[in-house]
Amino acid sequence: MIYTELSDVKTYLGIHKNLDKALEYITTKDLLELSLGKNEVDGEEIFVNRMSYQTVEEQDSFYEAHVNYIDIHLALEGSENILVSDIRNMVEVKRELENDFIEYQGKSEAICNMQQNKVLILYPSDAHMVKVKDEEQKQVEKVVVKVKIK
Repeated sequence: MIYTELSDVKTYLGIHKNLDKALEYITTKDLLELSLGKNEVDGEEIFVNRMSYQTVEEQDSFYEAHVNYIDIHLALEGSENILVSDIRNMVEVKRELENDFIEYQGKSEAICNMQQNKVLILYPSDAHMVKVKDEEQKQVEKVVVKVKIK
């Protein structure tokens, strides 16, 4: 997991070629102009899911992780908490490998408050629970960049 500011993401260049492309993309594009849903950057290697939703109570969300993709979460407007835990400390509940999705149960080891221009990079070992309200329910505008690593 990497939790940082948008202005600092280029310090993480060199980890993986697709991550480099994705970080370059999020620092040079107006992401609020993207259409809601899936936006291709480099086919299935890198794509952006543009989202808009209301935050929820923790008990109304769930932990997930992915096998083939790194997730880059970037808050554009509004704020939410994303809870994170190492998958080795979680219990697997459901596995849908055709969708690169594994659901987990367990306790959070970190809470990342995602406000405008905060970036959270999540690796396959990072189970994460999104959409969790911070002080109160809010409308959130965000992107999740999916970066293929396998």
